[in-house]
Amino acid sequence: MEVALSGSEHRRHEIAAEEDVGALRRAVARTAAGQHALRAGVAELVATELGTNLLRHAEPGGYVLARRAGEGIELISVDHGPGMTAAVLAPPTHMAPPPYRGSGLSAGLNVVRRHATEFDWYSTRRGTVVYARLGPIAPAPHGSWRFGAVNVPLGGDGESGDAWAVAPGRRMAALVVDGLGHGPGAAAAARAAITTFRQQAPVTDLDRLVRHAHEALRATRGGVLGACLIDPDRGELIYAAVGNITGRVLTGTRSTHLLDRPGTLGTQLPLPTVRLQHCPWEPGSTLVLASDGIRSGWNLEEHPHLLDRHPAIIAAALHREYGRTTDDATVLVVRDTRGMA
Repeated sequence: MEVALSGSEHRRHEIAAEEDVGALRRAVARTAAGQHALRAGVAELVATELGTNLLRHAEPGGYVLARRAGEGIELISVDHGPGMTAAVLAPPTHMAPPPYRGSGLSAGLNVVRRHATEFDWYSTRRGTVVYARLGPIAPAPHGSWRFGAVNVPLGGDGESGDAWAVAPGRRMAALVVDGLGHGPGAAAAARAAITTFRQQAPVTDLDRLVRHAHEALRATRGGVLGACLIDPDRGELIYAAVGNITGRVLTGTRSTHLLDRPGTLGTQLPLPTVRLQHCPWEPGSTLVLASDGIRSGWNLEEHPHLLDRHPAIIAAALHREYGRTTDDATVLVVRDTRGMA
């Protein structure tokens, strides 16, 4: 049976001074509290190493995104440069290191790698992103699917009016929703859509999903959403969107734009017209869905080999470069690893 999976929003912790590292450590300790699968003190140690690394080697500083992830915790360190050399990190056993060789040092990141059950990093002169998942070994891979996301609320704290979910199986369903406005009311709208998605799993009919989400959002302030159904056996992705959720399918050097449609769910008596978009899907393809907290003109030309990294790394890099500071912002990345080395 296919089960819908989603993640909580991230907390953004700015690192610009020594006291920020201490504040990060204490905040991560609170986030890790109650996660009994975590070894005592490990989350705090990893957070301290990430924060100290940003303070010493990034220009100027950076930030750490933190959230609970299953029975563990996820930490993503993000900065704007100057990049680091691959020589300072022993390569992860499950991934080759990025081809870039930049400047800077980060010996402390080897400590992070040793304590992480899942680890990856990406660095260019535009900056570095480090991903670490702490806690029990992640659940068994969902077939050929890998996914990751960044969801950062307005101001970096509090409830996010955005949400995302996936339902991996032989086919993959994915959803990004943006509740109207910000704060608890928007978050309630987003949760209503996620609940509908969970109830529909396995998702087989996007038109029905949108209609049911429309009804569920009537009790809220409403929202917009974009949903995909990927059928690798047929080599096809089907997309339905109501409102300004943007998406792209990336295959090699080809990029296919997924079209959003005007409208809002839950606030109008009639359901906005839903038009399904069909596009090819190949082994190795990557799906990116983003709320309007991400500027729509993003591209990967200045991010060589980024698509080779963990989906959470891709999401965090796009959020860093194209996120708006005036809105909740979410990026969901889904990759089909068939045919990949």
